[in-house]
Amino acid sequence: MRRKIWAGFALSALAAAQLAAGVVYEIEVKDHEQSPPRTSATQIEVEGRHLKIGIAPSETGGAGGDAIWRGDRREMLVVDHDDRSYMVIDEEMIASLASQVGGVMSQIDEALKNVPSDQRAAVEQMMKQRMPQPAPKPPAAEIERTSERAKKNGYPCVKYIVRVGGRETRQLWVTDWNNVEGGDEVVAVFRDMADFFREMMKSIQEAAGGLPGGMPGGLGDGFLSELSELDGLPVVTEEIGGDGALESESVLRSSRRQKLDPAGFEPPAGYKRRSMMGQ
Repeated sequence: MRRKIWAGFALSALAAAQLAAGVVYEIEVKDHEQSPPRTSATQIEVEGRHLKIGIAPSETGGAGGDAIWRGDRREMLVVDHDDRSYMVIDEEMIASLASQVGGVMSQIDEALKNVPSDQRAAVEQMMKQRMPQPAPKPPAAEIERTSERAKKNGYPCVKYIVRVGGRETRQLWVTDWNNVEGGDEVVAVFRDMADFFREMMKSIQEAAGGLPGGMPGGLGDGFLSELSELDGLPVVTEEIGGDGALESESVLRSSRRQKLDPAGFEPPAGYKRRSMMGQ
C-alpha cells in the first residue's frame, strides 16, 4: 500500500512538472527576395505569462536580439546583442512619452494663442512642415477564412487570405490551438501582449490628438491584431509582394515542452539599459 501511495505521489509530481514546463516553437523563415532564397531559424519560448521571440542575426553579421514579454510586469524588453543593451517598454515609459507629446501640444497651443486668426492657418502649416511627417494610415486588413483545408508540416490547417486595400498581401495556413503543444497558454500570452500595445498606442494617440497630421498611421496593427482574429496558430505564413510574387515564407517546424531557465526572460547579465532615444 505504501509503495502505491508513493508511486501516486511520484506520478502526480511528474505530471505537475510537465505542466509547469514551458513551450518552445521552432520557426523557419525563408527570404524569397534573395537568390538563392536565404533561410534562417528563430525560436519562440513561452512559460506562464512570459514570452520570448528570438530576433535572427542579420545577413551583414549582426548578432540579433530578443523581444521578451513579461506579463507579470506588463512590460516588453527589447534586447540588442550587438551593443549589449536592452530597452524597456512599460506603462511608466508610455506615460512619460505621452506626457512629452502632450507637452509639445500645449506649447503649440500656447504659441498659437497670440497669432491673429487670419494668420493661424499659415503658422500651423509652417509648423507642420518642420515637424516629422507621419506616415499615412494604411487601409485596414481584411481577413478571409476560406474553405480550403490541408495538412501542413503534419498539422491540419485552414487557409486564410489577408487583403489590404483589396490586394492580397498574405496567405496563412492556420491550425487550431488545440493541435499545438501549449496552444491555450500561447494564445493567452499573445492576447495579453496585444492588449498592452493597443492601450499604449491609444495613450500616445490621445496625447497627440491635436498634432497636425496626427500620429503615424498603422501603429499597433499587424501580426498581433491579425492573430486575435484567427482561430488558431499560423503554421505557414506567406508574404505576397505588390507584383504578386512570394516575398517570404515562415513555417512552424516543431513545438515541444521544455523546462526553461527563468533568467532567459530577463536581460542578460552585464547588458546596459537604454532609453527609447538610445541613451
